[in-house]
Amino acid sequence: MFKQRPLLVFFPFAFLLSWYPFILGKTHLVRTSGGINPLGPLVAAIIAAGIYYRVRGVKELLGRYLRWRIDWSNYAFAILMPVAVVAVAAGLNILLGAKRPAGAQIATWSDMLPRFIFMFLFVGLGEETGWRGFALPELQKRYSPLVASLILGVIWAAWHIPLIGVEFHGPVIPAFLLSVMSASVVTAWLFNRSGGALLPLPLFHAMVNTVGAGYVFPMFLGADVVRLWWMDAVIWALAAAILVSLSPLMTKSPPLPGTESQHSPA
Repeated sequence: MFKQRPLLVFFPFAFLLSWYPFILGKTHLVRTSGGINPLGPLVAAIIAAGIYYRVRGVKELLGRYLRWRIDWSNYAFAILMPVAVVAVAAGLNILLGAKRPAGAQIATWSDMLPRFIFMFLFVGLGEETGWRGFALPELQKRYSPLVASLILGVIWAAWHIPLIGVEFHGPVIPAFLLSVMSASVVTAWLFNRSGGALLPLPLFHAMVNTVGAGYVFPMFLGADVVRLWWMDAVIWALAAAILVSLSPLMTKSPPLPGTESQHSPA
């Protein structure tokens, strides 16, 4: 699958540099949080780009964030789409019998700004620089954008394994996996539509985590939150299917300079 050698460097480093708190915690060598460091993919991407594409490749990778003058609709999608999806999912959940959130729960919206900033700087930049900024263009040298996004989705889902049983428990794990695969397709669409510009991606990622996991999901408990997980995952899957049907995942984003491949997409 991975005949592109940079990915043979990137993926192991992305896992190792992210999973080390989990690994050290399990081996009891060091007391750690036992979770994932989301900056791992970013550091792995810089390492792989530096090894194979030298300084020019690293500059191009990080320079994707300087391409901010793109169509405003990409930013609008990144910010508004996560809000719309979780709002529809929550509304349907209540219509199907879930307990309405209390006023005190709704009033916690004021906490979202600092949470968003943290998610953007730590999770969004950390993950998206690696997954979409580096790995996706490398995969798209050989595969179509859709196939590349699905391959990346499987790897991205596996990357979350240390969080299973901690943040994602038994009944919601299938819905979580569906949402990750769907999000991989949607983020590939957004990245390619943005012409390889990266800024919309951490915005999108931070909005999903802030509005969904950080604000709306904690408002529901028990069977209600399980149903919400499925509602949310199915809506994201439908969104991914619609984007693919309307644009066949659009034009591929440009690779790092000097890395063009002669492979045709599968």
